[in-house]
Amino acid sequence: MLQIIDISKSYGAKQVLEDISFSIPQGAIAGMIGPSGGGKSILLKIIGQVSRPDAGSILYLGEPLCERTSIGLMFQEGALFDSISVLDNVAFPLVHGQVPIASLTRKLRNQVFDKAYQILQRVGLADHMHKMPAQLSGGMRRRVSLARALVGKPQIVLLDDPTCGLDPVASSVIMNLIVELHQEYRPSLLMVSHDLRRLLPVVDFVFALYDKRIRFQGSLEDLKQNQCDFL
Repeated sequence: MLQIIDISKSYGAKQVLEDISFSIPQGAIAGMIGPSGGGKSILLKIIGQVSRPDAGSILYLGEPLCERTSIGLMFQEGALFDSISVLDNVAFPLVHGQVPIASLTRKLRNQVFDKAYQILQRVGLADHMHKMPAQLSGGMRRRVSLARALVGKPQIVLLDDPTCGLDPVASSVIMNLIVELHQEYRPSLLMVSHDLRRLLPVVDFVFALYDKRIRFQGSLEDLKQNQCDFL
C-alpha cells in the first residue's frame, strides 16, 4: 500500500497543499482530479521524490520511501530529452541517468536496450526507436513517455495528466495502454487529470484535490452518490 500522510507544501506565502492524506492499495489504479493549477502536479512530484514537502510523510508497504523504492513518473507533456533518441529516452531510467549508455559494457548495454525495445514494441513504437522526439506526433511522444515510466517495472507509477491536449483517438490509445501494461504486474498507480470523464473508465478509486485539500476520496460507487459541486 502507498500511504500519503499529512503532506503540506508552500511556495513563499502561498500554500498549495495542506494536510494531504490518502492511501492507494497495492495493485490499484487511483485517479486524482482537480482544477488546473490546483497542486496536483506538485503533489505527484513530491510522491515521486522530485520535490520535498514542508511537512508530512510517504510510506510504501509500511516503510518510508527511499532511493531503493522504484518509481515511474510520467511528467505532464511527456518531458522527453530532445537531444537523444526515442530508444535512449526509454532506456534512461534503467541506468538512473548516471552514466552514458554508450559507456556500459556490451553485455549490460544489450540488456538495457533489450528492455527498452520490448516496451517500445508494447506501445507500438519499436519502428520509431531511432527517431528523435521532435520527429514524433504528440500522441507518440506520450507513448514514449509512458514506456519510459514503466520500463523498469516500478513499484509505484505516477502519471501526470497523460492525455492532456490529445485528441479523443490518441487519448483512448494512451488509456488502453495504461490499463494493459498495469495488468502485467499491477503496481500502485496514481493518475491525475482535470477531466473526470477520462479517469472513470479505468480507475478503482478517485481523490478530489480542491483548494489545497483532499475534498473527496472513495470508490466509483461513492462518487456516484456524492453531490459535491466541484466534482
